Amino acid sequence: MSDNRDLPNVLLIMTDQHRADWMSCAGDSPVPTPNLDRIAARGVRFANAYCPYPVCVASRMAMLSGLYAHTTGAINNDTDHLDWRYRTLAHHFSEHGFLSALIGKMHFGDAHKHGFEYSLGINDWLMYLGPAVAHYADEIASNPHNREHFLRTMFDTGAGFPDVYDLWDGRGSPWRGQVTQHDFRSVASRIPARDQLDMFVARESVKFLERYRDQRFFLVASFMKPHTPLFPPREWAEQYPVEAMELPLEEDLSGYPEHLQRRCRRTRDLDPLLWRANAAGYRGNLAFVDHCVGVLLDGVERLGLLRNTLVIYTSDHGDMTGQHGLLGKFCLFEPSVKVPLILSHQGRLPEGRCSPALVNLLGLMPTLAELCGTAAPGTPARLPLPGAPALQEGISFAAAARDPAAPGAEAVFSEYDLRGRISSYMVRARRFKFVHHEGGSCHELYDLETDPREDHNRVGDPALRHVRQDLERRLREWYDPAGNPYGATR
Repeated sequence: MSDNRDLPNVLLIMTDQHRADWMSCAGDSPVPTPNLDRIAARGVRFANAYCPYPVCVASRMAMLSGLYAHTTGAINNDTDHLDWRYRTLAHHFSEHGFLSALIGKMHFGDAHKHGFEYSLGINDWLMYLGPAVAHYADEIASNPHNREHFLRTMFDTGAGFPDVYDLWDGRGSPWRGQVTQHDFRSVASRIPARDQLDMFVARESVKFLERYRDQRFFLVASFMKPHTPLFPPREWAEQYPVEAMELPLEEDLSGYPEHLQRRCRRTRDLDPLLWRANAAGYRGNLAFVDHCVGVLLDGVERLGLLRNTLVIYTSDHGDMTGQHGLLGKFCLFEPSVKVPLILSHQGRLPEGRCSPALVNLLGLMPTLAELCGTAAPGTPARLPLPGAPALQEGISFAAAARDPAAPGAEAVFSEYDLRGRISSYMVRARRFKFVHHEGGSCHELYDLETDPREDHNRVGDPALRHVRQDLERRLREWYDPAGNPYGATR
């Protein structure tokens, strides 16, 4: 354990499923985010930050461990948990004398806390709610993406129902048949703002800071929204009426791989009311979680912790929000795989700057270790673990945080659906992006400089043959898709 008297505190603020360009500080956001802008005004915003895997569990476990999902096997939301023997950010900071705390969602799926010594999760909030949990159950049953599935199963681990997956093992959800679906003409939650999970996270995080402000801490305040359930408190829902939402534009899908075309068509054909409810709920959720982040920031300032606290804001993945006719994540298009990322430390990092550097959340552990002055992270496995790598895979981006003009990585890598019939792998270089679909009908190549919306797949363009070859080579340096041991057909 190192002497931590001169080390800063660390406050990692996370939301879930926040599209990276939907922040006022990032440009023309349809939802104002004044409190996220407060963090950006005091720090460095990364305009090209990517998640390692656009699914909650896989992305979060990769971020915490500094290892790709294909390394740890934590690759989906249902059955694949992070092995408890892997070192995490929480272990790292605990080993250096910090009190490590997690308040809110982390989506571990089992009862392990993975190094967090202080923990309040979704189950604690459900206990706090008491009988009002019935309102949350109604919201779980009213997911506009797939309302019949959730009404039938009432099993939505992405929204913490249940937070530990096998609590209902063998009997199914006790809420089946006990719920009432919303009619979607309004997305106003019946849970008042003060009792929402995200306000619970903000309030309990401030309590933690009040209680332990004289100790070095590593606190993860992890909010649920704008992730489903898409039911913000009434005051925020009324800012985005369902009937005022526009339906997505028709788009030419012919250039995309066939499996993506099928998904686009399925979601594009969703009931217009459900489309509008999804759009309204996501916007209201984002506005509300920004408010909750503001409550937490107010607490940090009131307690005089700002100057000695490194504040990070990010999300586990993005959301398509209707682009290409898609909702949610589960793909490697920019709105899904790109994430917001801001680092702020008053007097230590530049303020009000934007870095174009390519970075991946996988590099958060070495970055925070470097910026906080602790020793470098230890070996990935804390205890003997067959098959564990000898070194961490995340690459520090501390240099770009200190100097936003620094070039950063030449490319970043992400992956998706390693257990699927078609597994996908992305290499994003500074101008071009290549997506390889193992088992798919074709691949994808985009010039993000001239086509930031990824409307034109140029994988077959002979003028870009050398670009494709270079990116395919880089991809195989990270990982060989043919060697994926998890795939359904392997």
